[in-house]
Amino acid sequence: MNPVKNSPLNKYHPLSCFFIFFFCQTLLAKEFEELVFFDTDIPVVLSATRLAQPQTEAPASITIIDREMIKLSGAKAIPELFRLVPGMHVSHFRGNKPVVGYQGLSSEYPQGVQVLIDGRSVYSPLFGGVDWSNIPLVLEDIERIEIIRGANGSSFGSNAFQAVINITTSHAVQTDGLQVKSTLGERGYQRTLFRGGFSFGDLDIRLTGSHLDDNGYANNDDDSRQDLLTGRVDYQITHQDNLQLNFGVVNTLKETHTPGTLLDPFDPPRHIDESNHSLHARWEHSTMDNQLFITQASYTRHLSKDKFSSFYDAANLGIGLLGNTVSHLDYTGHYDRYDIEFEHQRHLNEQVRLSWGLGLRNDRVYLPGLLSSEKKFNHSLQRLFSNVEWRPTDKLIINAGALWEHSQLSGDSLSPRLALNYLLTPTQSLRASALHAVRSPVIVENNILTDIPLESLTTPGLVLTQPFLRSQSGLDPETVDSIEVGYHGLFIDNALTLDIKLFRNEYDKLIDTTDQNTAANLTLFGAPLGNVNLGLDLHTIDNLFYANVNGYEIEINYRPDRNNMVHIGYAYNHTNVGHVSNNSLKNLLFSVPTDVFNILASHTFKNKIWSSVAFYYTGSMEYLNSGNPQGPMRRLDFNAGKTVNLSPHQELELSFHLQLALDKNTDFLREFNLDNRAFFEISYAYN
Repeated sequence: MNPVKNSPLNKYHPLSCFFIFFFCQTLLAKEFEELVFFDTDIPVVLSATRLAQPQTEAPASITIIDREMIKLSGAKAIPELFRLVPGMHVSHFRGNKPVVGYQGLSSEYPQGVQVLIDGRSVYSPLFGGVDWSNIPLVLEDIERIEIIRGANGSSFGSNAFQAVINITTSHAVQTDGLQVKSTLGERGYQRTLFRGGFSFGDLDIRLTGSHLDDNGYANNDDDSRQDLLTGRVDYQITHQDNLQLNFGVVNTLKETHTPGTLLDPFDPPRHIDESNHSLHARWEHSTMDNQLFITQASYTRHLSKDKFSSFYDAANLGIGLLGNTVSHLDYTGHYDRYDIEFEHQRHLNEQVRLSWGLGLRNDRVYLPGLLSSEKKFNHSLQRLFSNVEWRPTDKLIINAGALWEHSQLSGDSLSPRLALNYLLTPTQSLRASALHAVRSPVIVENNILTDIPLESLTTPGLVLTQPFLRSQSGLDPETVDSIEVGYHGLFIDNALTLDIKLFRNEYDKLIDTTDQNTAANLTLFGAPLGNVNLGLDLHTIDNLFYANVNGYEIEINYRPDRNNMVHIGYAYNHTNVGHVSNNSLKNLLFSVPTDVFNILASHTFKNKIWSSVAFYYTGSMEYLNSGNPQGPMRRLDFNAGKTVNLSPHQELELSFHLQLALDKNTDFLREFNLDNRAFFEISYAYN
């Protein structure tokens, strides 16, 4: 199997590293030598070192998605936005559970991507990764997203292993008035949104509520219903102090079962009731001598109710001696997270800036079915971090940083980074960086102990217990050593931005499962009767593999004026894998898509009608442990809308969105195939 074979760029693959560069030359119809460089309006980023930096001086590759791009993309859910990021791939596990990964090596839970909302981590302590279907956040409240394409453990710790998504919501004062929005789409898609913004002097409040119904993919049990309420309060206490409070509540009811069959007694058709509650406070204090103090604290509670009894004839499983059988299964889980962090930024002199801080976190996890215990498992985390920016000359910037972390599960770890940026001109820079980062195991990986009981109704007291999941004690953290060189340049009054990076990531001690056929235990009123082999595997979690991923990424943004935009992204990955034990490599190699490509182009006409077209491509891949190879994913989107001013204080916006699946694309599992889908949206705002 050759993942490169189906690449849309395969015909030009020897020169694919340069094709976008030449495309820009044609698009602009100018020679590079004639371009005029400027040093104003360079985008400022915050996520690379926690210090505000022009993008040309940041020690990492960063994709910025702003409000305009969110609107023009036509995205109906937050995960869809990340199709615009070079190297990121988006799928849906069982239709109603979004999966956002970067550079592959991802399963149902992409555990290498850290996500922050206004500085609060939403990384799940249950299975790792992010539960995008239960984040109390709507697209309309997002002001800006910065995506670090690469590990950034020196700033954000052990879960910033492959990428960081830093989401900033809009200030409450930006939502002044009322907004009502309704969206209708195919297959029962209905969404209603209410937003209100209120100002009381130095106090600004925003409230957002929404309801969503979505029947998902055709002919699959993946319906979902969601109710959401979020709020943000911004209080300017003094000229030097401001307080931000965020809260969110979301409840989601989702259909699920093993796709392709109705006979799986361990995963029958049912509904899962999930909820998430969060409260976050952030206080910023600045001083006259350019110091900034940030203190934030948050509480998050997540609850998933999934407890059921399954009745069936065990003869269908080849265990006729049990007769009519019942399985009482409990996949319920919840966690409480308490998180506090302090950060201090200051200028030591004209050449040196410093950011340092510390953080404390405690997670309390309850998973009785998977951990075979009714007790809550605790996981505490302590962090100390620092990043230093030093300018020895006007053209050279050195960024050095490190984060020390103590995990209750995996002990001490250190994530250092050293990066150099050299300014060729005020708007062009070369960068080189080297870093080491880790991913600590989550509680489930470290403590899982799951058996599946089958209780006979025909012979009361007769129970067959099948061992299903085990964790190898003393898991080590996963590690990555990364080397990156890149170029970032702005041209034509900064209307054109070009970012290129070449990288090598060396992953080690990757955690996965190894399978071994294991017999089930047969008991009668607790007394052992012997073993029965059902032909089922025991899955053991261990540090099994290593992988080296080499490649390059290119991103271009062209905005000649307020009415036109072109965004292009491309990533190429070449992967080598191996094992650190005598286990097979499974589909580790094919979990990394070779090519990922996106393009978004838009134009706004004089009559306030806007239109955009987007094309997304992800090469062949197979998510870890899915057993479902995916062919290339190709999708073409058309979006259009018009804004109507009803009065000086009233605005109406109408829009239409069409998503076209150019192939019957498998989406994570082969039973779910992308299909064409259309949406109509109407929004009324009064301010």
